[in-house]
Amino acid sequence: MDNFENSLNNVLVDTFNLILKFEESSLKNLVSVPVTITEAHMIEAIGTQENEETTVSEIASLLSVSMPTATVAVKKLESKGFIKKAPCAKDGRRTIISLTDMGKKIEKAHRLFHRRMVKNISNQFQEAEKEILYRAVEKLSTFFKERVEA
Repeated sequence: MDNFENSLNNVLVDTFNLILKFEESSLKNLVSVPVTITEAHMIEAIGTQENEETTVSEIASLLSVSMPTATVAVKKLESKGFIKKAPCAKDGRRTIISLTDMGKKIEKAHRLFHRRMVKNISNQFQEAEKEILYRAVEKLSTFFKERVEA
């Protein structure tokens, strides 16, 4: 790797890890129960579903994880009291998952964290810099999406 690539690698890895650490510590301050980042993202995925008919398979698809991974995560969230499961009224073979009051509190805190983070980052830049930053991050996102979805 040349100097630019080495520096870029370091800053990308550091930034990714720091965002996760910042998110985790912020969530600890916002909610009174311990929740991991993975759990918060699963809770967010469940909470963002518009209908009340969310299933494990829909969450697995939304998060691009396997069914066994989603099933284990859902069981763990249920045991912690963050979600509840109920049989589907229309199709007894399906199980519907939804957030409990504690799950809703965590989901709200997670959304608040993201709003605050983006606002605080945005405040560090002038308008022209914001446009450049946005375009650069958008290109990064496109790069990774193309490789993940390939």
